[in-house]
Amino acid sequence: MPTHHNRIQVTEDRELATALRIASPHLPPDLPRSRQVRELALIGARHISGEPIDEAKRRVLLEQLARSFDQPGEAEVDWDLLREGKQRAWPIR
Repeated sequence: MPTHHNRIQVTEDRELATALRIASPHLPPDLPRSRQVRELALIGARHISGEPIDEAKRRVLLEQLARSFDQPGEAEVDWDLLREGKQRAWPIR
């Protein structure tokens, strides 16, 4: 697709493939690989710069988190691991 912007070539090495795999559940579905790399770079830059997330996106993320507690079976949380960590950190005596 024609563009006035410079293009870069990125090799999908093991680390980048892992980063994309980890990020994919948080990116729009069916996003082309090149757009996934772009989104990952933008998110990483915002994180490094400490740029705050916009309020609308923050609210959406908080709502998703709240819903995961309403339906723990569908949450992407390893409840057994979380329970084990709690027991190690605060053992019942």
